Amino acid sequence: MEQMLLSEALPEKCYIIREIKDETRLVNRLSSMGIMCGSRIKICMNNRKQPVLVFVRDTLVAIGRSESKKVTVGGIENE
Repeated sequence: MEQMLLSEALPEKCYIIREIKDETRLVNRLSSMGIMCGSRIKICMNNRKQPVLVFVRDTLVAIGRSESKKVTVGGIENE
């Protein structure tokens, strides 16, 4: 199963969050938005100089570029 950083994920594809680097502030912030290990997300936009836009639990969320480099995704869902 292929794994990559969220910052490298392809737009219009679905992934599963595999790991969030152990930084308490980041883990708390993302989990408060429903983004935690095992969550399914869809990448809406991933331009190299802008935040990553993901769709998770019926909500569009912007994740900063530096934070997206601390999140590992994998398991591309069917699409």
